[in-house]
Amino acid sequence: MDDHETRTNEDIERLAGELHERVRDLNHLTQDSPGLSEPAAAYTILGNLAQTSFRLAQTAEQIDAFLTRELDAGRLGHDQSGDPTPAVTAAHNALGRAAEQAADLGDTFRHAASALAPIHVVDAGEKQSLAQGAEARTDDREAAQVEPAKKDFPNPIGDVLSNPCGTDAVPPELRSPPQVPHPRRER
Repeated sequence: MDDHETRTNEDIERLAGELHERVRDLNHLTQDSPGLSEPAAAYTILGNLAQTSFRLAQTAEQIDAFLTRELDAGRLGHDQSGDPTPAVTAAHNALGRAAEQAADLGDTFRHAASALAPIHVVDAGEKQSLAQGAEARTDDREAAQVEPAKKDFPNPIGDVLSNPCGTDAVPPELRSPPQVPHPRRER
């Protein structure tokens, strides 16, 4: 559908039905063999699902705005009671929750995609053990804790603080530990 075409309620309903069918197709394709074969595809799918979730939040908000506008203009009725306000209020509350949950879902998909960003298929000649992964995580954690401190404190604490009494007056627990090189695994 072109942006310049007049959209009817039927067009909008058809698009919502197609969305449902496309998600159903996606579920079938990712379920069994051959299905997914690369983490990069999972990463892309999760990113698209995040965007879809954020857009569903927007759709819920727009439906709510439509209902509010129509109620305020007096263009809505109720089949049984005549007063549509309680039903539209209930729909408003539900749509608000749906928008929040869709946004949360989008964030969750985005976090899952971010977690997969460094993941790749292991080549036939490449082998990664669990010990390698644990060592890499330890190295990353140590670097994450030390690097920001290096930026803020480029000089050793002893150089920054004057110690007129000498280092013997500094209790051992406050002295800088000797710098020991971190053992690195050869690659």
